[in-house]
Amino acid sequence: MLRKLLSAATALMVVSLLFTTGCSKSGGAKEAAFDPNEEVTIVVGGWPAGDDAFKAIIPGFNEKYPNVTVELSFQQTTDHHQQLSTAIAAGTGAPDVAMLEQAWVGRYKDGGGFENLLDAPYNAGDMKDDFVAYKWDLATSVDGEKTIGLVWDIGPATLFYRTDVFAEVGLPTDPAEVEKYLSTWDGVLDAAEKVYIPNERWLLPNAFYLYTWNYMNRDFYNEKLELELNKPGSAEALEAAITMRQNGWDAQLPSMWENEAYAGLAGGNLCMVVAGCWYGGFLKSWIDPEGAGNWAISRIPGSIADSNWGGSYLAIPSQSKHKGAAWEFVKYALVTAEGQNGMFEAVDYFPGYIPAWDDPMYNAADPYFGGQKARELWVDISKSIKPTFTTLMDSTTEETLNNTVNTGINEGWSAAQIIEEAKKQIEITTREDRDKFIDILKDAGKWNG
Repeated sequence: MLRKLLSAATALMVVSLLFTTGCSKSGGAKEAAFDPNEEVTIVVGGWPAGDDAFKAIIPGFNEKYPNVTVELSFQQTTDHHQQLSTAIAAGTGAPDVAMLEQAWVGRYKDGGGFENLLDAPYNAGDMKDDFVAYKWDLATSVDGEKTIGLVWDIGPATLFYRTDVFAEVGLPTDPAEVEKYLSTWDGVLDAAEKVYIPNERWLLPNAFYLYTWNYMNRDFYNEKLELELNKPGSAEALEAAITMRQNGWDAQLPSMWENEAYAGLAGGNLCMVVAGCWYGGFLKSWIDPEGAGNWAISRIPGSIADSNWGGSYLAIPSQSKHKGAAWEFVKYALVTAEGQNGMFEAVDYFPGYIPAWDDPMYNAADPYFGGQKARELWVDISKSIKPTFTTLMDSTTEETLNNTVNTGINEGWSAAQIIEEAKKQIEITTREDRDKFIDILKDAGKWNG
C-alpha cells in the first residue's frame, strides 16, 4: 500500500500541524455510544485500492447494521494524508474513519486529534493479542497509554520475479531454488548479468534497492536514537549495488514507483521487484493484469531477515460526530475474519488480524503466481518478523537515505562516502523531528540520552 514518500519538508510541516493541536488522549470517547436503530451516515476516507476493499464488505456490514450508510471518500495517498492533517489541525473536515499509512501513524500517535482506542467504550486493549505485535506497537504512543488505530494490513516483504525471463536465461524458477540462488549478493549480481540486454532488459529498476531492502522495517535507530546504517550484511549489499551500477545492469530509473517501471515489469524489460505482499494486488489489477503464470514469489534476496514493508490502519478522528457507528465499522472490517478476508480477497491486503489466517483460503493455490501457495508463504514470513523501535524521524530518514544512496551510486562514490554523506544529510533533515521526539520520550520518562 506504500506509495511515493513525502518530501522531508512536507513531513516536517505536518508534524508541526499535529503538535499544535495539542496532545489530548482522546477528546471524545464519551460520545461513542451507538444506537443501531438510528439512521446515520459515516464517511470513510483513504486511498486506492482501499475503496475496492471496503466495497467488498459493506454489504455484509449493512446486513448487520442496516441503518448505517457508509460513504467512501478516496484520493491519492499523499493528498489523503495532507488533507487529513489539515482537517485535524483545523478541528473540522475529517472523515469518521480514516485510513492511515504506517509512516503517518508514527507521526500521529503521540499528538492529538484521534480517539484513544484503549479508552472506554472502545476497549481495544482487549483485542491486542489477536493482532500482529510489531504492527500493534507501531500505533501505540511512547508512554503506552494511547493507541490511535487498529491494524488493517501488514506487508510481509516479498520478491516478485518473472519466471518466463528467468527460464529464458537459465536461472532457476522454482521459488525455493530462487531463494537459495539469490541468497548471496554474488548470486544477485550473476542474475543481473544473465538477464541483461543493453538498452532493453534489466534485473531491477534501480540498484540502490539492494542496500535499502535492509531497512524495510524502518529500523534506523536504537533506543538511544543512534543512527544505525551498518546492519549486518548491509555493507556487502551496498558494494553489490555499486557493482551493479558500474556494469549498467540496472535500469537506472528514479524509483520503482514510476510509470516506466510499471511498463517494464509488465513487458518483461524489468525482471523482479521487492515490496510488501500488497504489491501482488498491484500486479494483478493494474500493472500486469495479463501476466498470470509469468510471475512467482519468494523471500527477499541477500539473506536479509524476514521484514515488513508498509501496511495501514483505521483510526477515528475525535471530531467525528458518529464515533459509535464508526467504531462498529472498524470492528467489522478489522476484528472479524469475515471482514479481513473479504477485503484480502478483493485487493490482496494481507490481514494483520491473526485469527483470519485460519481460513482455508490461505492454503489455496494462486493461479496468477503459477499455482503457488502465495498466502501460505506470507503467513510464514509474517510469523518471523521481529518488532522494531520506531521514532518520529523514520519516514524522513528513509527518504533521505534513499536519495543519498541513489545520488552516491549515480556519482560513483565509494560505499564509505555514501554512508558518511547519508549520515550528514539525515542529521540535517531530521533535526526538528529529533528534538520533538526527545521531548516525547522525556515526557514519558523514557529518555536516557
